Amino acid sequence: MLGIMAAPGCSPVGIDKSAFVVRLPRVALRIPKQKSHRVASLLSKYLLDMPRVKHIVEDPQDPSMRLLLFSEAIAQPDLEGVSEEKILAVKEIVPLDVVQHEVVLDYSYWPVEHILKEILPAGCEVPSSFETIGHIAHLNLREDLLTYKKIIAEVILDKNPKLKTVVNKVGTITNEFRVPEFEILAGEPSLVTEIKQHGATFRLDYGMVYWNSRLEGEHKRLFAQFKPGQVIVDMFAGIGPFAIPAAQQGCAVYANDLNPTSVKFLKLNSDINKVGESIKAFNLDAREFMRKLVTEEEGCVGEIASSTLIAENSLNGTRIPSSKENSSSLTEGSDMPSSKKPEERKAKKAKVSEVVKMKISDVKPWEHFDHVVMNLPASALEFLDVLNGLLCKGRWKGTMPRVHCYCFMRSNETNADIVKKAETYLGGSIADPDVYVVRDVAPNKIMLCVSFNLPEEVAIAVTATEPAALDQNDALSLE
Repeated sequence: MLGIMAAPGCSPVGIDKSAFVVRLPRVALRIPKQKSHRVASLLSKYLLDMPRVKHIVEDPQDPSMRLLLFSEAIAQPDLEGVSEEKILAVKEIVPLDVVQHEVVLDYSYWPVEHILKEILPAGCEVPSSFETIGHIAHLNLREDLLTYKKIIAEVILDKNPKLKTVVNKVGTITNEFRVPEFEILAGEPSLVTEIKQHGATFRLDYGMVYWNSRLEGEHKRLFAQFKPGQVIVDMFAGIGPFAIPAAQQGCAVYANDLNPTSVKFLKLNSDINKVGESIKAFNLDAREFMRKLVTEEEGCVGEIASSTLIAENSLNGTRIPSSKENSSSLTEGSDMPSSKKPEERKAKKAKVSEVVKMKISDVKPWEHFDHVVMNLPASALEFLDVLNGLLCKGRWKGTMPRVHCYCFMRSNETNADIVKKAETYLGGSIADPDVYVVRDVAPNKIMLCVSFNLPEEVAIAVTATEPAALDQNDALSLE
């Protein structure tokens, strides 16, 4: 199976949790439960102050009593170090009943970094972060840590109850769909998971499709530029991180991906989010997709992502949630802040709802579309050539579409270099490009989004003119 490699001997490695138990003797003040917070406010500067450790705990000998724990600085039964004024104020509320108490910090207290630092050999740099994709933790372990990969995975799994699987990226990406190969280090073998972003639900098989949780902010930034009623063309749509939110806010979307599994999950996600009638899905090479899109005679042969198509495409036994299960995730976070009056917002919402219900089969992309998304940073620039001469002057209506092309830039390159590359592949000049830095990918590599209005002189195909009819004299002179 693409992207998954089982780890030999993947059974959990035993961790001696008792080795992480630390006992801290502390002086405590025994007081009635109902007066504990009042006294604590008086003595706040002298009390125990440790992350995730309460300074008021139940008395193990009497549930009606509480123990007020002092900091390490107050170590004597006579409360040496506490001001006389505070002691007198406490005595007016409760009698002084000073006892000894032991604070126990066990394995559950310590964070992942602390535990790994104790377990791994001296000199090993502890992994500081990992990507979370639903119930999956994705590691990129350095070579010097591979010997300890199973124990690292077990600790991460053990300390994060919501996680069920830990994987590590293996080697470099070599397949045509740019899906990494993963080794399952710990937990459940299934990589089918679910993610929620910006009010949308995405289901995916992480071993078969591309997903990057670090692009969540970029997804939001871009689809915020789409307006209700616009037509969006997504050349490298994946499972729909741009397409689904765009459809949710009233756009019609033509979404394409070369990976057939991505397209199946795109359809599934369209159905889960109830936008199947607004998205048309294609499984084509990106250039072929764009050419078909604007060829009126051939029509658009993609599939509307409706529930009738999805029923046959529930992958790996995945169950499609019911409408009730989906309702909360569909509305959560979908309303944007507005300064409009309630009646204006209501009218706008009704208008958007009307657009969302518009059938994409009524749209004519050969006449107009508003945005082209090209989210394949490793090679999207090269696909700009398909936009040259793509549109037909006799059929195109309205303004030129805005193109959003993702790419990588090396440390020895400038924005001007990237724009020049884009112009070379496009075959024409780009006016007023917007170059946005998406994120750092590596120490000498960043991801960019180059946005520009497609030049009309580049996009409109130049058709050969018909030869002028010869008059009778000209015809005779040729004989």
